[in-house]
Order: sequence, then C-alpha cells, then structure tokens
Amino acid sequence: MEITPRSRWRLRLQNGLFVMLFIGVIGLLAWLSTAYRYQADWTAGNRNTLSEDSQQLLATIAEPISITAFVPEDATLRDRIEETLGKYKRFRPDLNISFSNPDLEPERAQAAGVTSTGQMAVTVGERTETVDDMSEQTLAEALQRLARDAPRWVVFLEGHDERDPEAEINPGFSRLNDNLTRGGMQVRTLNLIRDPQIPDNTTLLVIASPRKALLPGEVAKLRDYVRGGGNLLWLRDPDEPAGTGPLARELGIEFIDGVLVDANPELRQMLGIQHPAVVPVVDYGTHPVTEGLSAQTLFPFATALDTGTATDWSAAPILTTLARTWSETGSLTGKEISFSSQNGDRAGPLTLALGLTRERGDLEQRVAVVGDSDFLANGYIGNGENLALASNLFDWLARDDELIAINPKGAPDTVLTLGNTQIFAVAFFFLTVLPIALVSVGLLIWLRRRRR
Repeated sequence: MEITPRSRWRLRLQNGLFVMLFIGVIGLLAWLSTAYRYQADWTAGNRNTLSEDSQQLLATIAEPISITAFVPEDATLRDRIEETLGKYKRFRPDLNISFSNPDLEPERAQAAGVTSTGQMAVTVGERTETVDDMSEQTLAEALQRLARDAPRWVVFLEGHDERDPEAEINPGFSRLNDNLTRGGMQVRTLNLIRDPQIPDNTTLLVIASPRKALLPGEVAKLRDYVRGGGNLLWLRDPDEPAGTGPLARELGIEFIDGVLVDANPELRQMLGIQHPAVVPVVDYGTHPVTEGLSAQTLFPFATALDTGTATDWSAAPILTTLARTWSETGSLTGKEISFSSQNGDRAGPLTLALGLTRERGDLEQRVAVVGDSDFLANGYIGNGENLALASNLFDWLARDDELIAINPKGAPDTVLTLGNTQIFAVAFFFLTVLPIALVSVGLLIWLRRRRR
C-alpha cells in the first residue's frame, strides 16, 4: 500500500480516535467502580459474608445499632476494623461505627464498661455490652442478648435429683446453660422446700426429669404457677416417679406407657445409632419451635404423650416420630425387640413433644412438654440439630419469636483437630522424612555433577 499524505492523515485520525475511545472506556470503568460495588466470597462456608442467621438477626432488631471500637490512633488498625464491620453495614446501612481512644477518652471507656484496649461496645437502643473480639459469632451472640428488651429468667426446679444446669458430666445440662447464657437468658435454680414461692419475674420454669417424687404441696405450687399464667417446660423421662398426675391433668395431657424404639436397622446404620431406643426425628411439622431445622434430632430412651381430657389449652405437636417407631412396654435387653400390640405396645407415629397455648390477658401462655430430657444433656445436645432445637424451644417459651431459628455458628474450618497418631505422622514426615529426602536429592545432584 502506497502511503500518501492523505492516508497518513487517516492513520493519525484513527489512532487519535482509538486513544480517545480507550481513555473514555477507562474513565467509564473508573466511574462504574466508584458508583457500583461487587464482591464475591469464595471462602469455605462464606466466611467473609454474614451468615443468614446474622442477616436475619440484624433484620429483626428495630432499634438503632452502634458499635464503638476502643483502639489507639492507628489508621491501619482502624481501617481493618472498619473493613471487618463493613459486612454488617452492608446489611444494616444505618449501623453506626465509631472509634474512641481509651487513653484520650477514659470517661467514655469507663461508661461503656471497657477495661482494656481493643474492646468494642455494642449498643442496641439504650442497652450496651462489651465484647473482646470481632468474630461473627461473638458479635451475633452479643446482638442476640441485646435484642431482648428485658432479662429472661429461666428457673430450673431442683431438690428431686433433676438435671443439673451446672453439672459438666454427660447427664448434666452445663452446655445448655452456656448456650442460654450466651443468648441473653439468666439461669437459676429453685428448691420449693427452701423457697416456697416461685419468683414473679420468672420467664419460664423448667421441670427437668426429677428422679424423686415431688411432694403434693410442690405439685400444688406448680399448678398454681400454671394457673397464674406462667410458662413451663416439662421434660419427662419414661421412668419418672409418680406424683405429677395433677399437673398433667391441669395441662390436659397423658403419657403413654413404654419407651419409644425404632428398630429399623438401615436407618440406625445410616445415622450411626447403636441402640434402638435412641429415636431420630427427621420430619418436622409447622410448629414455630421446629422452624429452620433440617437435619435429624435424637432422643434417647424417650416416652410418647398425647392429649387427654378436654381443657382450654390449644395443643399442637412439636415433634412426631416416624411411622416405624412404637412404644415398647417390654424389656429392651436380652432379646430381639419386636412390636406386640398384645403386650400393650402402641404403634407410631407418636407424639414426642407437645406445645400448649392459651390466652391470658394480652399475652399468650405457653407450655412445652417433651417426653425426654436426655436430648438436652451434655452427652447428646451436640448431636444433629439438638442444640438448635433447644435454642428454638427456649426462645418460643420466652415469647422471643423473632429470635427463633437464629443460632449463630462459627466458621466450620478454622480449627484443625489432630489425634496423637496424626500428630506423630506429621512430625515424623517434617522432622525425619522430608530432611532425609532433601539431603538425598542434594547428594544425588552433587554426585552427578562431579562425574561430569
């Protein structure tokens, strides 16, 4: 092609237009990057994005939320904190994030309850709580506690060998206690012989499988508490001693004789269940307590229950067993377990937990009766969705419906737990095998070069 002055001018014009268009596209992209923002989280468990539970928790809190970080005048540190808290602000734009230097503003730090640099004050409305770190689980639990507009007192009946909320052994309820406390509930115990009056500020009373019979006067106190509009959680095992019949009649329920069993070997093998009296629940109805549950819950050595005489209570099943379960009235040892209606066995599906409600003035009185207490014990509460069920159950009884199904969880892959054999294998590889391999490769390369 012959280059003429005319063609040269056209090439210059094309180059100029290309440069102008290129600069225009770059400028447009720069403007779009400031006007719009897109983020993608590829971490396991979406660790850099708020979980659905935390998002739901932020949405349920109607009061203003503010977080104040008490840190020194360090721009890098404050930028990192603001970036971490920014994921909360994306779902709650009115979230107020501020900083304070505790050395320059000691009065403000003292008023917020801050005792060391690096702590944060989380405020919901007029209620403030101090936290030590910025993990999602810590902040979510603090927000959950602050979301309750008043203390929730959970009172466990004691004096009859009930489940102990402080006991850390397998049958104890210490893990449940810790979970309730983290969620903003206050747990205490009550012995009706020593303190005959149930406190007026009791949010809900818990009868956790007494092993000794209650005195008639104690049962009368419990009936008066229920008649007065108090909320109740009754955990009853099959071997509970007699004496609580008047309370059951007051609630309009009756317990079915026997122990629930599920002798389906395929299901037990799939769920890793060794004993047929450990009954799984995998299908959930529409009761608020089971909202958000998807995996199985396990109930060892439970009993079934049913509605009895007509009362002013509205009863709804919370948990129902599978159709293949039954209530076994015979021995659970020494023979193959099989259903026998002639021996009094009752076929499933059977109700394992009932929710009772009735109107009392402006409030709805709530009672839950569960034919098992083991599912909340330290040895079983970590199985399946037992812990989530426990949180939902107590939130429902405390009338904190907006917090049901909100159970903050930590990231699934932040801790690597190794056994002694695995630790030895890792140490042997890095301290013995790898050094020997490196030395051997080095010697091999040296010998080859020397031969040349």
